[in-house]
Amino acid sequence: MSFISPKDFYEQFKNDSNAAKKTAFQIGRDMAQILKKKYNIQGGGLEAVAEILNATMRTVKGEQSAKVEGNRVTMHNTGFCAIMRAALTLGVPWEWLDANFAWPWLEGIVSLVKPEMKLRMSSARCRGDEACIHIFET
Repeated sequence: MSFISPKDFYEQFKNDSNAAKKTAFQIGRDMAQILKKKYNIQGGGLEAVAEILNATMRTVKGEQSAKVEGNRVTMHNTGFCAIMRAALTLGVPWEWLDANFAWPWLEGIVSLVKPEMKLRMSSARCRGDEACIHIFET
């Protein structure tokens, strides 16, 4: 599976955040379609959301920690952050890349499984490229 690089994405959309977010959302949906088929992810419940998030993290070599906790799905990423590494390596502003690519991309992925689900980041800390903690809730 091949998608636009973070650097190319930034160069193409750096002056149009709205277009960046819409494109990233669609990239997420496209990726989710591939992952649903590859990993035979069925249904539209919280378990399917956790499965698609873990499949996504497996694909980008991230931590597969999404799980259902009550009536929400949480994901804690305490290891390697691909977005931070891309930003540092390619000289792209991390805040821009996170807000205009990474977050809408994840929303697109989740929307293919559970369209009405809203993601909320309750915590985010990044230190260099070594550790990020993101918690997503409905």
